[in-house]
Amino acid sequence: MSSIVCCALCVSLAIQLCSSVCLHDSVQRDTPVVSPPALFPRTTRISRATTRAPQLPLRVTPWYLPGESALLTPAQNTQLQSAVRDVTKVISDMLSVHRSEGPLLLNRDVNRFCRSVWGDPSLPNYKRCGSRDMSYYGERCLDVVIPESHLHGYEVWPMNGTEPTHVTPEGSGVPDTDFLLYVRVAQTEKCALQPSVIAYASYCQLDHSSRPIAGVIVFCPKRLREGVYQHRHIVQVSLHEMLHALGFSSILFEHWIDCSSYESGQECSSRSRVTNTDENGQLRIYTPNVMQKMGEHLGGDNIGAPLENQETPTSSHWESRFMQGSILTASLSPPHLTFLDPITLAAFQDMGWYGVNTSISSQFMWGKGAGVSFGLPLTCQETSGFFCRDKSHIGCHHLHLDKGNCSTDAFLDGCHIYKPLLHGGECWLKQDNQGQDEIYHPQSRCFFSNLTKGLKHENITGRCYLHRCLAPNTFQVKVQGSEWMDCPAGELIKVKGFEGGLLCPNGRLCLGFRQPSLPTPVSITASISSIFPTAGQGIQVQVKIMHGAKWTKEQKMLLMGEIIGVIAQHAGVQRCFLHAFSEPDKDFSFTLMAGGTNNCPPGSSPNVTFTNFLDELITYESLQFSTITIRLQSPVSHSSIMSEAGIIVGCFCGIFCVLLILTLTWCKHKTRILQVRDIYHSQVETKEKNYVVSV
Repeated sequence: MSSIVCCALCVSLAIQLCSSVCLHDSVQRDTPVVSPPALFPRTTRISRATTRAPQLPLRVTPWYLPGESALLTPAQNTQLQSAVRDVTKVISDMLSVHRSEGPLLLNRDVNRFCRSVWGDPSLPNYKRCGSRDMSYYGERCLDVVIPESHLHGYEVWPMNGTEPTHVTPEGSGVPDTDFLLYVRVAQTEKCALQPSVIAYASYCQLDHSSRPIAGVIVFCPKRLREGVYQHRHIVQVSLHEMLHALGFSSILFEHWIDCSSYESGQECSSRSRVTNTDENGQLRIYTPNVMQKMGEHLGGDNIGAPLENQETPTSSHWESRFMQGSILTASLSPPHLTFLDPITLAAFQDMGWYGVNTSISSQFMWGKGAGVSFGLPLTCQETSGFFCRDKSHIGCHHLHLDKGNCSTDAFLDGCHIYKPLLHGGECWLKQDNQGQDEIYHPQSRCFFSNLTKGLKHENITGRCYLHRCLAPNTFQVKVQGSEWMDCPAGELIKVKGFEGGLLCPNGRLCLGFRQPSLPTPVSITASISSIFPTAGQGIQVQVKIMHGAKWTKEQKMLLMGEIIGVIAQHAGVQRCFLHAFSEPDKDFSFTLMAGGTNNCPPGSSPNVTFTNFLDELITYESLQFSTITIRLQSPVSHSSIMSEAGIIVGCFCGIFCVLLILTLTWCKHKTRILQVRDIYHSQVETKEKNYVVSV
């Protein structure tokens, strides 16, 4: 597979799994990189080898290009900047550097601004620029024009004179910065040729120690649209790309330095060799911290960490067979299954430029304790609880948060693993489609089981059951309709009232592993490529809002309009084809109808039914209304709605007529009563008068 293929990212219309590619290796090879020229000594940035300044958190300053934001709405710009802030916070928590005094100033490429240099050692201006290239108009970094204020100045000198003939003054620089990140949003040729690209990045400036100090990240705008944007996915791919730009890049391997003796007063030195090929032909990184962490992880002697062998000549990614779940594999898992692992942090330690906060590493489970031969193509068929062979049944992802399919890809070299299902396999996410004995809940995990209440034999598959931790690797389990039961790690247990058994994972649960951080409630959707009905059909739309509020009528109508727009955007149809047949009720349900209006282009109409999309969910982040979950239910036709409305109206009219008749009858009866009462009172009064007269 081409070297441009990398990081399969989870980004979807509603947190579904889609593939993406990472272009770092190919982009970096085409990016000119500028280092400080020896003939222009710098005083504002000093090599680590000559300073004793303390290490402080790395300051990454994003620089948003003027005018680029025109491609995004204000809401999209806000979302993107929020994601970049989250990434720079992770990096600041992870890395520290020996800061230099003053603002950051970038270098100019002497080969670009200077046409010739004085080469006679006897000249007073030896090695100084002697003539300026008149076609020079500044510096670029991955098609970004670097502002003049970010650049060092330069001078042009005569052969023997004491004053320069041309002076471009120093820029003001960027204060409080250790790495300058230019953020660009553009539908570039790379975005167009690779529709699944989310972002790509490269570095373009190095300091005296060869540490990257400036780079560019380019976001393709398609994934930043409202309704498509998923914050955790953008953060994930941005962090992946930033780690490349900060030093985990195959071109920079030869520039890593050894600063292990620095604190004792010795200078940093170049590493003799970072990569080498083992006896199996696998290219690995052999640096001290990486070897130590890899050995500790596998449970054996120190061993190098393998690089992806599908990318040539040298990859900037870990080999997928060995490092599933790492942030720097060529094929990334969904965000809740991808981590900043200790081996990646060890690599940044061995670069020599950074202090590394190793305490922020996540628990890394793939291959843990499996031995130094783990992950080799010849041994992966011996499943050891990580790889799989049975491709016909649903199993469990190795972290047991999700159900998975036993499958392979180009990066696994024929090995098979349980990859999380595209839809509906999240045991930790409450769902309505749970099986007879299954429970989907934040505390549920995937277990291999063939439990059944009948005599029919069931195949062992991945199923979702509740679990609760009692101690490390010690837990209980509960299936639908059962009591809590002890589940000894590694044993097959019986469940009262069920045939078959349930396998208790060993060394996977109750080990301090963090919960998925996706918000609740959030729902995963299947692909909604076509969702809308033909004219005259409709569905019931139910809405769940993460944070409740007291709604005014205006707010309800505003949100309903936003929801219809999101559905239309997901389906790829024009908003004008959809309209609400009813206002939202107290539970925020309403009927959505399809049918053109005067604003729709003449002769155009969608031609799809709702049948395949009932009970599916769309989840998106609304800037005004928090997390919104939309469920599509109960397809109805306009005629049936009208028929039902007619029945309701008819019933109402009938009831009204009955009430009217009763009212009229009552009024007539009341009139008669009043008449009788009047007669009675008149007779009494006459008798009273007669009685008085006779007395």
